[in-house]
Amino acid sequence: MEEIVGLAPSGSMGSGYNLEAFKRGMAAKPHFIGQDAGSTDMGPYYHGTGATFLPLATYKHDLTTMLRAARAQRIPLLVGSALTSGANVSLAQAVEIVREIAREDGLSFRMAVISAEIDKAELKRRLAQEPFESIGPEPLTPETIDRCGPIVAQMGVEPFMKALDAGAEVIIAGRACDDVIFAALPMLKGFDAGLSLHCGKILECAGLSAVPTDLAEPLIGRVRRDHFEVEPCHPDHRCTTVSVAGHSLYERGDPCLQPGPGGMNDLTNAVFTQVDDRRVKVSGSRFIPDARYRVKLEGAEKLGFRSVVLVGIRDPFMIKALDLLFADVRERAEARFGMAAKGVQLNFSVYGKNAVMGALEPMTDADPHEVGVLIDAVAPEQELATGVAMFVRGTLQHASYPGIRNTAGNMAYPFSPFGVPLGPAYRFAVYHLMPLADPCECFPMTIEEVRN
Repeated sequence: MEEIVGLAPSGSMGSGYNLEAFKRGMAAKPHFIGQDAGSTDMGPYYHGTGATFLPLATYKHDLTTMLRAARAQRIPLLVGSALTSGANVSLAQAVEIVREIAREDGLSFRMAVISAEIDKAELKRRLAQEPFESIGPEPLTPETIDRCGPIVAQMGVEPFMKALDAGAEVIIAGRACDDVIFAALPMLKGFDAGLSLHCGKILECAGLSAVPTDLAEPLIGRVRRDHFEVEPCHPDHRCTTVSVAGHSLYERGDPCLQPGPGGMNDLTNAVFTQVDDRRVKVSGSRFIPDARYRVKLEGAEKLGFRSVVLVGIRDPFMIKALDLLFADVRERAEARFGMAAKGVQLNFSVYGKNAVMGALEPMTDADPHEVGVLIDAVAPEQELATGVAMFVRGTLQHASYPGIRNTAGNMAYPFSPFGVPLGPAYRFAVYHLMPLADPCECFPMTIEEVRN
């Protein structure tokens, strides 16, 4: 084969995609359809609980179109990180959705299901043999493992290749590195790993690498022997050297190095060439294997329960005094609730000043005419979290500050009730690299013959 053609319907399963553009993509006769269905982007709650980010009906909507199209053209459908965290509970939900679609449409196929959740006893056994390198949090301990919800490993390309080699026509996988979903078939057919993975990195976000950017726009990738090409399926969209190169830069600490399971994709010598108005050719990507094959572990531990209050402030004198007011109400809340002893966390985010960057915000002399303040309390019990958030709200509302003109009405509330209990709160506590002797050893696969 001189090329492997892959189709990415969208950059996020469940968010929908342009059906007419998808049909154009299918008319290009792709060799497979690939779809990323999860991420850590949604925050630690979904890793801590295994819950799905979107309603199951939205995933079924997208899966139905993809599965019908894949079976109509007899090409593989590969789905990774199903659904959101890729834990076993959401993986099972994805598999059941596929079965439902098959029953409703009378479809038959061989399905591979690949788990990415790691048994905690096995994880502690491995940890006892060798500490895992941290790429974010503190060193991993058995106690941290016990406090976490489901812990997943981010699989590489090898489990997908194994499933394809076993004749799988549909692959539903737990947590997976985004690019490997699209690199598996090209690499199985002997195409270059660096080019295949780089193309996969572009495809996994679909139309975000085109102009205009749109996550819901399908994208076609063609991996060839010494380069790959990407092209949007929408006739009025286009890929440019800037848009494709720009998308190659994201989600990494180094602009040229993309770490992943088992190695590093080096884009230092990558060349981006405009083929025509809509297509970009990329060459020079190079995969460098690690001396030891390692996969990233992801897990989140429960901190307690979160309650929030959102307020708007337009009084310029109060805005200038916010830092002093926050310090004062924090002291009052400590005296009232004994927060430190109870493990209560109280945070303020000032939207309009530094809510996004926090202490890293470089524009420290901003003078906004209005701000939004998010009062965020996390406590061992939901009632305590709400109590702290509401106490802080009330204290702020009636606080005294230089220039005050009135004794109330300085804060505006967008909705009632003011205090909103959000339920369990989590933080990422497992973000470590685990060495493997075999790239597939902690990703068990089952083969199911779906017959209807």
